[in-house]
Amino acid sequence: MLKHFKFMAAASALVLLSVSAAFGQATTTTPAPAATDNYVTEKSFKSKVFEVKYRDPGSLANVLSRLTSGFKGAAISSSSEFRTITVRDFPENLLTIEEAIKRLDTPGTPRPNIELHMHALIASNSSSGGAEVPAEIKDVLAQLRGTLNYKNYELAASVVQRLTETPRGLQGSGTAEVPGNPGAPNLSMPYEYIIAAVSLTQDAAGGYSVQIGEFSFSTQSGNDRARVQTALNLRDGEKVVVGTATIRSRALVVVLTAKLIK
Repeated sequence: MLKHFKFMAAASALVLLSVSAAFGQATTTTPAPAATDNYVTEKSFKSKVFEVKYRDPGSLANVLSRLTSGFKGAAISSSSEFRTITVRDFPENLLTIEEAIKRLDTPGTPRPNIELHMHALIASNSSSGGAEVPAEIKDVLAQLRGTLNYKNYELAASVVQRLTETPRGLQGSGTAEVPGNPGAPNLSMPYEYIIAAVSLTQDAAGGYSVQIGEFSFSTQSGNDRARVQTALNLRDGEKVVVGTATIRSRALVVVLTAKLIK
């Protein structure tokens, strides 16, 4: 009987040990890691809105972004509608950006306006007593006579067009009265022109040139149509023979001069 009791006692102890071990496992679970905050909670960050008077806010913000601290949460944004730049960063970075805006947000140098003088000439081998070539392009006649096989050059139309830099096309039209052959009535010649993609380029000395992406001048005499079309680059005051186009026994010659008005 004694041996049986000892066996029962040992079994009871084994059961108590198993329960105790199971209970210990339940009470020693490892807590889950706390969720990390992806946003900076830096209390010393400040925000400030800067007004932009002259420059493009977006372009200016791109330059100023290099002056931020780079800490997560630092931000810079721009508004073209309100012409503002908003910055969130350390106070010392805000001060640096404010000083940079004062230096960069200044009025740009005024760009000159452009005045184009277009002269359409009719070249032929017979004089018909037409309008004389304007004085400002008379020195071009020597160049024309040495290049083209025509003896006489008479004015068909002169146009002065003022414009500024623009990617858009500008159009104009009119009618020129050109003397016909001796004893024949005058010729009515409608014309139209297109000037597109106009910009100014500046060289190292500060001089400007006018770039025209598309220039077109066309005229019509009866069923005959002539057109001069090209892209060109003009210096201030330069006179350029843009091109020629034949109209039966005659030719349309277009001379262009650019003048910059400051």
